[in-house]
Amino acid sequence: MKNDKNPKIKTKKEMPHAYVILFVILIIAMIATWIVPAGQYARYLDPNSGRNVVDPTSFSFVESSPVNPFQMFVSIQEGLIAAASISFLIFTAFSALYMLERSGAVDAMIALMVRKTQAQPKYASVIIAIIVVILSAWGSTGTLSYEEIFAFVPIFVSVAIALGYDAIVGLAISMFPVGIGFASATVNPFTIGVAQQIAELQMFSGLGYRLVIWAVMTAILIAYVLWYGARIKKDPTKSLMYGMDMGDMVIDEERLNTEFTTARKLGLLGLLVTVGFMAWGLLTQGWYVNQCSALFIIFAVYLGIVNRWSPNKVVEIFIDGMGRAVMGALLVGFARAILVVLEKGVIIDTLVNACVSVIDELSLYASSVAMLIFQTLLNFLIPSGSGQAAVSMPIMTPIADLIGMNRQIAVLAFQFGDGFSNLLWPTGFAVIGCAMAKIPLGKYYKWFMPFFGICFVVQCIFMFGAVAMNYQ
Repeated sequence: MKNDKNPKIKTKKEMPHAYVILFVILIIAMIATWIVPAGQYARYLDPNSGRNVVDPTSFSFVESSPVNPFQMFVSIQEGLIAAASISFLIFTAFSALYMLERSGAVDAMIALMVRKTQAQPKYASVIIAIIVVILSAWGSTGTLSYEEIFAFVPIFVSVAIALGYDAIVGLAISMFPVGIGFASATVNPFTIGVAQQIAELQMFSGLGYRLVIWAVMTAILIAYVLWYGARIKKDPTKSLMYGMDMGDMVIDEERLNTEFTTARKLGLLGLLVTVGFMAWGLLTQGWYVNQCSALFIIFAVYLGIVNRWSPNKVVEIFIDGMGRAVMGALLVGFARAILVVLEKGVIIDTLVNACVSVIDELSLYASSVAMLIFQTLLNFLIPSGSGQAAVSMPIMTPIADLIGMNRQIAVLAFQFGDGFSNLLWPTGFAVIGCAMAKIPLGKYYKWFMPFFGICFVVQCIFMFGAVAMNYQ
């Protein structure tokens, strides 16, 4: 009798969870503190920027300070504490917007948009283009950052799905325009402002070239999103998210019939006022994360009043929203733990010094690209824009002087490297955005890497153009 052997069942390899990826990087960082020699640059108070900056001639090796496994786990707690203000903003903003969603206002707004696009299908592409341009322009001023947009990501995902697209399109028209605008940095005081002050350049000088960069990069994003969107509209199986359950982000027929009541209109009006007031405060009053959190709490109270909810119901819905924001909020702190480990091991300056020593030996055009690559790599270690400027610009500025490069070009390399790679590195904002949009990290990178490759080539072209015309 012939024995039938059961065929081996091939199981599809699953992309590791975002927390697993970050934990692996954390372990690698800990191991690096035992291998990479500890080193430091001396810091001094820069009178132009008012920040502690690096003396580029002062690097020296110091006593080794390896991080042990227990200290690594302690660093997770310290990272959560260090990122507490951003995490709390995600909690409050997400909870307030969840209240808006529970009121039916979001469903009513999306239903209206769907009806308009069904009557005129071309409106979908127009809506996408308008959203991207507005958010990108706003992001380029530095007053709309990743922290503020994250809570809106689920709404944009629902809009995208209702318009016949997928969650990736929703993320691409919410987080990505902010990232592109932030990287183009027309008048961003937190990146360009700080970098130009340290490089002793006039604040926001060279704006004309950066406006061209912003327009080109924004157009590339719109074209890439519309290309992908057109593919999945034509054949839904082309969607990288095809077959995945998006849960309550999908607007069903019942929700598409949601009535636009007065209370729901007032809820959306309140959101516009909140966002407008936030923009005013960020632009003119020096507001940042804490004030934005307060505005979202006020907005939550307003929604309770408009919808005539009891205080207990307001609190219950608000807390329910916080529960849904836990993953994204805590990812911020978990990613920060990697930086904590590297700081404890005193190896960040050693890695910076090693990269800089390579740049010194290159030609002018090659140096411009090497600076861009250096800043991109440095953004993995120092995801803060202003913090990265304080570390890198005091080093890049004298190097630019020594090789005959205009300092403005060094600032441009910082701007590109700091901005675009925020969408790349897991220590940046990629994992948080994916958590908010319920997109597996593997599918995100499959969509993102070709786009990043295009952007990197265009960045190099702009760097070459800056060198050719001696951009200043």
